[in-house]
Amino acid sequence: MSSPRPVTRRVVVDSTLALVGVVVPMWVATRATSPGSTTHTALSTSSAQALPRATVDRAALAARLDAHRDARGGTMGLVVHDLRSGQRFAWRSFTNESLSTIKVLILVACLRKCQEDAKDLTDEQHKRARRMIQSSDNVATDSLLAWVDTANVQRAAVDLGLKGTEVKGGSAGGWWGYSTTTPDDLVTLLDAIALGTAVIHAGHRAYIRHLMAGVVPAQRWGVADPPLPNGVYTETKNGWGPLPDGYRLNSIGRVVGDGRSHTMAILTRSPQGFRYGKETISGLSKIVHEALALPL
Repeated sequence: MSSPRPVTRRVVVDSTLALVGVVVPMWVATRATSPGSTTHTALSTSSAQALPRATVDRAALAARLDAHRDARGGTMGLVVHDLRSGQRFAWRSFTNESLSTIKVLILVACLRKCQEDAKDLTDEQHKRARRMIQSSDNVATDSLLAWVDTANVQRAAVDLGLKGTEVKGGSAGGWWGYSTTTPDDLVTLLDAIALGTAVIHAGHRAYIRHLMAGVVPAQRWGVADPPLPNGVYTETKNGWGPLPDGYRLNSIGRVVGDGRSHTMAILTRSPQGFRYGKETISGLSKIVHEALALPL
């Protein structure tokens, strides 16, 4: 009789994942091994219990994203922060015009001004904030930015640690939608709102999240629309608009549920307009959502 086949690390980890109902695509998983060990060495009970957790294969994830980029064309980059593990993954990050994603930072600056002045937003300002975030109303944004002042929005960016963000508008010159930023900065902004910051207090952070959770369905593409399974909670804000070298489509947000918990920012330039770019950016989000069946 032949001797039993030794149990491998892969068998143990895959069996564990199967027991808890986690479906992991073959390209997603990577497993760490200790120096000098091989996957063909029999494991004792104690060593099996000490196995490292399976995590996302970052090289495979980048390859999938690259293949999507090659197939669709255009410029794109993203950063995702896995709140389960605390790890970030960056892919082809670059600086892009913010379009309406800057509205979240504008609202942060408005709420900070309220704190510093020991006042609340007026009823009319609340209505404008809701329209600005939930239906991307530009007139409401113009009004709030004129009240808070561009310099205070830039000050909020600096104090939040957004090193690659330049706010335009008003006396700074240029339209606020042509402010420039990076996926890393936008994830830092989202993390501050979700996890805490000294810039605004918890009540104001909850207010922003509430508005971002109520964005109208037509504007919930990208981060919030892979499409996600029922029961997944999302907070989002997107920005879009034409420029000569490509239609800008940007998406930021937080996803909680279906075993995931992450913040993500995706910036893109579409060579074929809005509808094509919308499909492209949602495709990137689908790839990341599939990969995050495992933690980063």
